[in-house]
Amino acid sequence: MIIYRDIETARRFLAEAFDFRETTVHTDTTGSVQRIDLTRGTNRITIGQAGVDADGPVPSGDAHLKFTIGNNHWEIGTLLERATAAGARILRVEDDDIFGDCMFTAEDPEGNRWTFTGIVALTG
Repeated sequence: MIIYRDIETARRFLAEAFDFRETTVHTDTTGSVQRIDLTRGTNRITIGQAGVDADGPVPSGDAHLKFTIGNNHWEIGTLLERATAAGARILRVEDDDIFGDCMFTAEDPEGNRWTFTGIVALTG
């Protein structure tokens, strides 16, 4: 589980920048969101709300977690454009002109780093 200080900002960012889709939202007895299950293709992640007291979970961004998500069916250039438009901080972009592979690393608002790998769209 990836723990965020602000789960609402994280859920919007992950949807806008990386095209994650919510599958399940878990709330506490007051209706506050505590955990959200997300998918992107066959990839699944869970994000959680950091605790408000000393016993609650610590935000993951403090550890600068790194995630790599890949799929040869993605058009990675389109995802990179989407992430850039959503305000993601792009840290690295690499592509292989011979094989059509591409990857980029972006940082979310709380400092977690996401690397996406895939293919560049074939044209012509």
